[in-house]
Amino acid sequence: MAKLLSYYSLCPLIDTKNLLGISEDLEKGAVIVTLGKNIAIKYRLSDQKQVCSWRSKEKFSSPVVFDKKLEKYVAVFNQNFVRIWTDEDETLDKIKKYKFNHPIYTILEHNGETFVVFQSGSVYSLNDILESRKSFTPVLIVDGGEICDVVYKSVDEDLYLGLLVSDKDSITFYWTVYTHYSKNSFYKNKLLVSNVTLKGYSLYVMNKKVHLLTVWSDCKIYIKELIQFDKELSDVGELLTVLENISPQHLVKVLTLDERYIAIYGSDPNEEGAVLLIYNTQFKVTQSRQLHKLYTKEAKIWKMFNTIMLPVGQNLIVVPFCLDSEQLVALVGSHKPLPNKIDSDVAFVTDFEVANWMEELEGEKRNEQKSTKGKLVPKSLKHKLEEHMHEGLAEAVILDQILPEILEEGTVELVKDVLKFFTDIPEKHLAKILHFVLSCNKRKFKEDPEFSKNIPIELLPSERVKLVDTILINNFNDNLLLPYLRSELNIDQATTLLQYFTHLLSEEGHNLPALNALKTEKCVIKWISVIIDANYQKFALTKDEKVEKALTNCWDAVSEHLEVIDSLQTVMPVLTRIDAEAKGKGFASGGLGSSAYVIEQISL
Repeated sequence: MAKLLSYYSLCPLIDTKNLLGISEDLEKGAVIVTLGKNIAIKYRLSDQKQVCSWRSKEKFSSPVVFDKKLEKYVAVFNQNFVRIWTDEDETLDKIKKYKFNHPIYTILEHNGETFVVFQSGSVYSLNDILESRKSFTPVLIVDGGEICDVVYKSVDEDLYLGLLVSDKDSITFYWTVYTHYSKNSFYKNKLLVSNVTLKGYSLYVMNKKVHLLTVWSDCKIYIKELIQFDKELSDVGELLTVLENISPQHLVKVLTLDERYIAIYGSDPNEEGAVLLIYNTQFKVTQSRQLHKLYTKEAKIWKMFNTIMLPVGQNLIVVPFCLDSEQLVALVGSHKPLPNKIDSDVAFVTDFEVANWMEELEGEKRNEQKSTKGKLVPKSLKHKLEEHMHEGLAEAVILDQILPEILEEGTVELVKDVLKFFTDIPEKHLAKILHFVLSCNKRKFKEDPEFSKNIPIELLPSERVKLVDTILINNFNDNLLLPYLRSELNIDQATTLLQYFTHLLSEEGHNLPALNALKTEKCVIKWISVIIDANYQKFALTKDEKVEKALTNCWDAVSEHLEVIDSLQTVMPVLTRIDAEAKGKGFASGGLGSSAYVIEQISL
C-alpha cells in the first residue's frame, strides 16, 4: 500500500528556473539545495533548519553533491571548472579551481562517487580524470543536437543513465548502463509518436532491466524495455496506462520510487492547480493522490530518502510517502469513484454478475450466504454492505461510508463484526475503533473472571480486552497511524494501553489471537513504539505518577527481553551444534567460540 502524507515547506525559492538540484548529504536526513546560480544551502528535513550555506561570485552550473570518497563537496562553475570544498568553507571564491578544456553539462553522485557528464554526452568518474584534466578529451557521444536533460538511476553497483537530445524536430534518447567494465557505450532510441508530443519521461529499473517511461499529449504512458542493440530503435514500447487525473496539455514529471511504484506530477484536468500521485505499475492503479493549489510549469522532482521534493509556487515542499507491503484487497475497486463526487448528469455503470460454476456441488443455501468476495457476511452488517459490495467498491471506501454510523450507534457487536469481516482497515479507522472500544461503558461488555488476572482495571471487562487484542493484530503503517492516534487517544487511554502491553510482555501475559509468542512480542513492541511516538509530548509534559510508572514498567519489560536476546546470542553456537549433531552431522574438534557459525569437517 502506498500513501502520500501531509507535506510541508522546506524553504522559499529565489527562482524556480534557477533551482539547479537537490542531493543527499553525508548526514542522514540532510539535503543540499542548490537554490540559484550563486547560493547553495544544507537543510535538515526533521526540523527544516538551515545547517550551513555556501556563496560564490561565479555561477553554479550544476547541483552541489557530496563525494563520500573525497569526503568533500563538489560543484561545477561556469560549465568549465570544478571546485572541491568542506563544511567549514563559507565563501567559495578562494577555493582552488580545477579547470577543464571541454564544457561540462552536469555532475551526479553514484555510490558515494562523483561522475562528470560532459556536453559531448560522455561520462567519467571525477577521480579518474581530475589529475589528467588538461590533456583529457572526452569521447563524443551526441553527434547531433543538444542535450536537453539527463536522467539517471543508481541501483547497487550499476548506474543507469539517459540523455534526452533534441535535434531540430526530432528527439533521441541516448542511454547506457555505466559500470567499471563498460564505459560510454551508449545506445539510441528515437522518441516519436504520430500526432502527439512528448510531455514527460523517466528511467524505470525493474529486476535489473532498464525501461523508459514516456508520457505523451494524448494522455498515454508507454513503457519500453531498453535492450542493447547495435542499431537504432524507434518504437516507444507498449501502453502502460492512460492518465485520467492529470492534464497532458502541460509538462508532466515522472519519478521512480521503487520497482512497483512511480510518482507523477502535473496539472490537474481542470488546470486549476496541480496533482501529485503514486501509481502502482504492477496492478496499474493510482494508489494515492494529493492536490496542490498551484502548478509550477518548470517544476523538477526529486526523491530524497522517503520523501518527494518539488517546487510549488515560490516554495520548495517536502512530501513524505510510505510504501508498505502490497495487499490486493486494498486495490480491488480503488479505481471506482465515490457517489458524492459524481456529477448529477454523469452515471457510472458498476453493476456486474458473479458466475459460480460450483453452485450444484456446493448447494444453493451456501451460495446464498456468500458475498461476492467469497466471505460470509455477518447478518448484522448485511443490510449496510449489500449496496456497496454490489458496486464493487474497495473495503477502505466501504468503511468510509458505514463506520461513522456504526460507531455512532455504539453497538459493540457491530464493531466486532467489522473487525472480523474486513481485512483492509485503514489506519484512521483503526484509531477510531480503538478509541471507541477504550471509551465504551464497561456495562456493554461481558466479564470472564479467569481472564482478568493482572490486567489494568480500566480495560476490564474481559470482553473489552479480547476486542483490543483483535485490534492489535491488524496490519498498519507507523507513519500513517501516528497522527490519528495522537488525535484520537487521550493520555489516560495511552497510559492504559502501555500498562496492558507491559502485562502482555510479562510471564502472566497471553498470546494475541492467531499469533505465536514470538509474533505476539513483535506486535506488542511495535504498538509500544507507535503509542509512545504519538504521545511523547503529553508524556514529557505530564507529572502524573501513574504515567511515569507505566513508562518505567514498560521500559523494564523491554529491557528484560533485550537481555534475554543477548543471552541467547552467547549460547547460539552451542544450540547450533546440538541441533546439527541431533541431525547426524559431525564437527571438527575444538572449543566453541562466541561466533554464530560452525565449521563442518568433510572426509572424502
